[in-house]
Amino acid sequence: MNRFPRSVMAPTAACWALLFLAGPASAQSLVGRLNGTVKDIIGQPIKAATIRAVNPAAVPSEFTATTDQKGEWAILGIRGGLWELTASAPGFELSTVAVRAALSMNNPVIQFTLVGAPIKGPLDGVDLKRLQAALDAAESLMVQGKWDEAVAGYRGILVMAPPLDMVNLAIGRALRMKKDYAGAAAAYGEVLKRDARNQKALLELGRTQIEQGERAAGTATLQSVIAINGTTDEAQEARAALDEIRK
Repeated sequence: MNRFPRSVMAPTAACWALLFLAGPASAQSLVGRLNGTVKDIIGQPIKAATIRAVNPAAVPSEFTATTDQKGEWAILGIRGGLWELTASAPGFELSTVAVRAALSMNNPVIQFTLVGAPIKGPLDGVDLKRLQAALDAAESLMVQGKWDEAVAGYRGILVMAPPLDMVNLAIGRALRMKKDYAGAAAAYGEVLKRDARNQKALLELGRTQIEQGERAAGTATLQSVIAINGTTDEAQEARAALDEIRK
């Protein structure tokens, strides 16, 4: 099956014919979209990773996509139902999650984290397959909106592999979604204890502070993201967030 950067294989000719005959309004209602990212355990994007989506009950029943430079991917044409998504890349363990997709362009974002195999250094002795399975399970809970269970899963990963303190970013994401802003800020703070200039943690901390109503603190935090390095994706997102504040 052919693979295309940032896109997916086209549905069959019969499927396209159905969409065309249904007319613009009906066709739109038949189209679903899944998208997300693939990164390694320290949060770096993985380029050219392959995403495979399978649902035997759907037509088409399989799609593939490839991540771009930012580790981002998207699949357009998904029918509603339960899909099994697998992310793979050379040198990494496979990651598989189950996602219930709707006929919508706004399905939950799926964030794959791949464990390198083999990994030398701090993770020597860690069962990588078990670690990957735990990461997959936690992300599945995130997709389902089960924030407390996801937090418990991610904290279990920290017990299993303490060097993976970047997992605190995922913990903060889950706590922020359930509006536990103090808990989210504390999670991002764990990352910042090791690296006070971590733009990802600062960006999410700034967003958390703003959502909590601490506008001045949030503005200062977002500005610090830009001051560290104004050319990164995080700096671009910080600028967009600051623009929203000023409206």
